Amino acid sequence: MTTAPPRRRSAVLSLAAAVLLAAPTAMAATPPATSPDALFASETPLRGHPSPPADTSRQVKRFKHQLAGSGYVSQSGTEAVFDLNRRYCEGVLFSGMWPNPQSPYIITNMPEVPGQAPNTNPPVSWRLRQDEAIVLIGTTPPPVEYFSFDLTNIKGSLHTGPVVWTSVGDPTNNKTVRTTGREPYNRPFALVITGNGRTRDEVDRMLHASGLGGETNHMTIPPALYRLGLDQDADQFLLGIRTAVPEPGFEKALDDYRATPPVQVLRVRPQSSSGDETKPVYAPDPLPVPKLRVSGTGATELNLNPTLQLLRRRIIDAYPGYEAHDDVVERGFEESYPGLQNNLAIDPPTTGVGALSNDADDPISRNFSLPDGSFVVTYGTNHVATGQASYSSVTLNADAHAAVALSAKNNRDLLGSARDFIPDQPDADKLYAWSFSRAGDSGPSGPHVTALPPTSTDFCAQYGTDRPVDTSTLRVVARAYMQPETLTRPALSSLLLDRLLIFTPKK
Repeated sequence: MTTAPPRRRSAVLSLAAAVLLAAPTAMAATPPATSPDALFASETPLRGHPSPPADTSRQVKRFKHQLAGSGYVSQSGTEAVFDLNRRYCEGVLFSGMWPNPQSPYIITNMPEVPGQAPNTNPPVSWRLRQDEAIVLIGTTPPPVEYFSFDLTNIKGSLHTGPVVWTSVGDPTNNKTVRTTGREPYNRPFALVITGNGRTRDEVDRMLHASGLGGETNHMTIPPALYRLGLDQDADQFLLGIRTAVPEPGFEKALDDYRATPPVQVLRVRPQSSSGDETKPVYAPDPLPVPKLRVSGTGATELNLNPTLQLLRRRIIDAYPGYEAHDDVVERGFEESYPGLQNNLAIDPPTTGVGALSNDADDPISRNFSLPDGSFVVTYGTNHVATGQASYSSVTLNADAHAAVALSAKNNRDLLGSARDFIPDQPDADKLYAWSFSRAGDSGPSGPHVTALPPTSTDFCAQYGTDRPVDTSTLRVVARAYMQPETLTRPALSSLLLDRLLIFTPKK
């Protein structure tokens, strides 16, 4: 994948948000040495107000004209949010597969080529002729802590499961994307996905003639690893857009982007003289497997372990009427290329690869029971505050097999929460502690507590269905996306793993 030089994330808090984040909690007796504002002090500030996405209709029109003049044909696709919770409840998916409710996928839906073998996961997956390309022309998301265009490969049926779901190379993210202007947000871009060198060169030429030469990004489907084609044995692919944590003032702009993505997607190919659109026109010209970005800088969070242990003791001491049970997250998802080679399937509770992005570490806990009257405290390092990630979060999922999302909190939500227990520690804002509670008034309270519905709650009723979900069985996923220096996942060995304390009433 061809990328532009790294750009710094624009992220300064508005005055109101900064005051809110910096305000001490009721238990905070001593102000921290490092304020939340200071954690972002080195970032380049955003200027002005949310601006509307740039209009790329002229470039799309020019590109279509170039296609017609170059003997290419095209078919238009669509972009739309694919809600994994909803789709599970509607019976479309065999499992929710531990979704992130704060960052719903925007999925590319491609039309089939006349005569091809039907896709097994409509409308989200598609096959690709070896001399075809998928081309996106549009504008990037508004200012967020993280966005990416992530290409994945799906083997199997999402309706019946299990599936092997792996990333294809590195995502194009907000630090690597090529756009017009200095900022990567709300800017025109083009993205070309293909495995054929001749097709890429010709599509690049047409995009350049359309005014998008310097804004063209590449993602490769390497024929060395994947079987391109339109027959029933050919591999199928899915392109998802992730958008996480809008910068202050850009919340509505992100909602609008997700609701109506300003992106035109086309599948393009040289036209066949025989009329059989399933047969390649160009000879194979296989692109090589791209180099991957290397994770890890040698920097580590491990020196914070004494403070983490103190945080644990303080949390336990705060609830003397409860028994505390420890649990930790662990590496639950295999990296994509090893998972692809070993055919590791997602079959909850088995995690497999789990569509794990090459930009992310997603440690996961074991399944545990949280009956009514109990609560769980998730705690650990805030990976953004320590500099190990650009975006991080904890997600609470329900049901060992349904694996749907109940709640999630991101690094901005978590900032300052550890001060409820360790206000006297200078590194307090590099850690967090958040409670998910079914204990009612007898349990934890305050701004860093999420009240959970009782275990009898019908989860799928909110979607108008009655598919059963066991909300008493929970699992936590702790996400850490894109280390700022490496522009890829942090090294797992550099992270202090998130932890859980499960509290049940003493008998």
